[in-house]
This record gives sequence, structure tokens and C-alpha cells, in this order.
Amino acid sequence: MRPFVPRSVVFAWLLHVIISLVFGFTVQANPETTEAQWFSTPDWAGNLAHWDVNWEIRISDQGYGPDFSPQTSAKFPLAALTARLIHQVLHVPMQVALFLINKAGLLLGLWALWRMVAGMSDIRTADRAVRFMAFPLLGTAFIYWMSYPDVLFLAWWALAFTCLWEGNYLRAGLIATLAVWTRPQGAVLVGVMGLSVLVEAARNKGLFVTLRSGVFWRHVLAACIIPVLGLVGWIIRVSDVAGIPFSPYVAQGDVGRGEFIWPWERIVERVQWMANQSEPLNGGYWTELWQLALIMLGLVILIVVWRRGKLRWELVLFSVLSIGLPLATGVMAIGRFATMTWLPLAFMYIIPARWRWLDGVLWLVGVGLAVAVLTNINLTPSDWYYVP
Repeated sequence: MRPFVPRSVVFAWLLHVIISLVFGFTVQANPETTEAQWFSTPDWAGNLAHWDVNWEIRISDQGYGPDFSPQTSAKFPLAALTARLIHQVLHVPMQVALFLINKAGLLLGLWALWRMVAGMSDIRTADRAVRFMAFPLLGTAFIYWMSYPDVLFLAWWALAFTCLWEGNYLRAGLIATLAVWTRPQGAVLVGVMGLSVLVEAARNKGLFVTLRSGVFWRHVLAACIIPVLGLVGWIIRVSDVAGIPFSPYVAQGDVGRGEFIWPWERIVERVQWMANQSEPLNGGYWTELWQLALIMLGLVILIVVWRRGKLRWELVLFSVLSIGLPLATGVMAIGRFATMTWLPLAFMYIIPARWRWLDGVLWLVGVGLAVAVLTNINLTPSDWYYVP
């Protein structure tokens, strides 16, 4: 019998909670070490709620505004609205509310991933998947320690795909609606879900029969219409408030560009820019290149694994599109976005059973890189330039 919350999930979650609290209270006890301009408050929760999380705090407190800088319309509303609700009900500061959202989202996300992999494979593989996702080689585990809302998206896409493949189309659509209100990649998730329903039905009945089938269209509408309406409604609303058409994806000003570009153009542009620097690249740029190289390698591995029939194509396509979307708007912080896809799990496919001890080595590498990023972007003095 499968456990409801497996030990691997509980262990990873508790470890992240401990690291978060140790870092938060350590910085609180040594306030001279922080980059004060980025921190919202000088307490433990404020030490975990800055960089992008400051935008969530502003939205929770003031709503969306047309003149904010960085522009808040680039952020999606679910985490901010939930933080406001927790603040009003429990009377805790916004920073604490976002901490609770992050940790609850992490527990739900790791559990959803474990459940998904266990259904596709077995319990042992699910436990390995949790370890690789909890401490990815990308060095991005800091988003589990700081109060980023990204972890909610991990929960939503894993649960949505699981429900879809189990035939619970309406439930998948409702969960996908939460995804489109959490991250820009929610639009990608809905598109892949709709395509998955089409391909599965066409494989069984043929394309022309499927397109004339009322059952097929009911399944597509159940899975996709509610999240599509939710996303369109949100785009109209925030574009009107901020005065920036299609603002969640373009015209982000401080974080992106006012138009779409091809994802590979953004990569080439960034690499060329680094190559032309007169000064040696610092740790932040090398971290960025490390993540880019791992992402490219990971995508190749996932494609090979899919071609061998050991991975669903939906997860590969979802990962590719989720990386391409931020690059298309000029954003380069793809290491963090890749963490919320299947990419961190790519490397467990290339470790033979007799070399499973390498899981522990890669786990330690992930921990070490994440700690390095966490300390270098948050503490002074630091000469890293890295967009977290």
C-alpha cells in the first residue's frame, strides 16, 4: 500500500524548512551582513522575502499599479491574493504569510510529483524523483528556502497532468486554472493538456473520427475552457490596470522586452555579451552558464528517453515550452524556471542501477550550489551578478 505522504517527501520538506529558518534567523542576528535595500523587514521572515518576493508583498498590500517599478503586472495573482487572505485571517505579516505559502506549496508540490511518478513508474523511482527535484543540479533550491511562490506551480502542473491521464478532465481543468494564476507557464500547461487529449483520442479512433466526436470535445472543454477563460480574464484585467497590453507576458520593462523574440536569439545574445566582456566573468555569470549548459543537456536526455518509450512526450514538450517562454520575452533567469519542469529529473535517467551512489553525490552538488547562490545574492560583500 502506498503511503499518503511518503518519507522521502517529508524528509526533503523538513530539511528545506530547517535550512530556511536557520538562514532567516542567522541573518536576523547579524543584520550587518545583508543587502538592506533588497530586504523588506529586518526579521527572519523578511530575510526570506525579497528580490521577486518583494513584488508579491507590494501586490498583497497595495494591489497592482500602473506606475510601479519593477512593474507588478509581470506577476500573477494567486500567491499575492492568498497571502492577503492569510494576513487578514491569521493577522500575521505578509512576509510570514508568503513563508507559509511557500512551505505549504513545497510540501504539496513534492507530494504531487511523487504521486505522479509513482503512477507512471514505481515507488523507488518516485523517491529518486523527489530527491532530484528537491536539490536540483541547477543550484536553484534557494527558491524553496526563500518565500518564492514558484513551488505552487510545481504542485499544479503535476496534479493537473495526473488527473488528466487518469481521465478526470474537469478536475485537471480546475487545477490548471490555479496554474494559470500562478506562473506565466500556466498557458503552456493548458496548451499541452489540450494537445494530449487530442493525440490520445486520435491514436485510438483516428484524427477525423476524433474531430467529429462529441466525447472528445467535452473532454477538451472540461480540461481547457476554464483555465483559458481564467487566463484571458486575468490578462484583460491586469492590462487595463497597468495600461500595458498583454502585460503579463510582454512590456515588462524592468524584467524583459516589449516584444517577443525567438528563444535561441536570447541565448545567443547573452552568450555573445558575456564573451565580449573586458573583465573576467564573476560567479553569477558562471552560474548562469552552468545552468544553461545543464538545461540544454537535460533537454537532450529527455528527448532520448522519450524516444525510447520511457517518458511521456507531454512532459518533454511542457519542459521545452516552459523554458522557451521566458526567453521569448527577454528574461534570462531560466535556471529558476527550469526547476519547475521535468528538467531536474533528466539526470536520474543516465545513472545505471549499479551507480546509484551517484544520486548522493549529485544531491550534495545541488545543495552546495544552492547554498552558494543563496549566500552570494543575499549577503554582503558580494560581487556576483545573478538574476534569482
